[in-house]
Amino acid sequence: MAAKLKGEGAEAKSKLSRLLETEVELESMLEEARQEAKRLVELAEAAAEDRVQEFELQLEAEETLVRDRIARERDQAIAAIREEARRETDQLDQIDDATVSELASYVLDLLLGRPGSRGSD
Repeated sequence: MAAKLKGEGAEAKSKLSRLLETEVELESMLEEARQEAKRLVELAEAAAEDRVQEFELQLEAEETLVRDRIARERDQAIAAIREEARRETDQLDQIDDATVSELASYVLDLLLGRPGSRGSD
């Protein structure tokens, strides 16, 4: 019977030894998994940073394009207004003095409500 107990003790010791070896292997695997997870998180953070920087550069480029387009449209609108004013000025300069005097008299008649003008109605 002592031999049987000795054999069982050796078997238990062998099982315990295998259990400890398994535990050490699992700890090692867990540490490797943690390191891999840390590496993956760092890679993901770096990729996210790159994407944010790329987006910011794209946004700056778009902002520049919009500013340039607005400036061109503004300059075109100003040029169109100036051209229209020049044409109207040219038209007014072509009115002769007699017509200006006639129009001035007509406006005075309207404002004062003189007979025969529209302002007297």
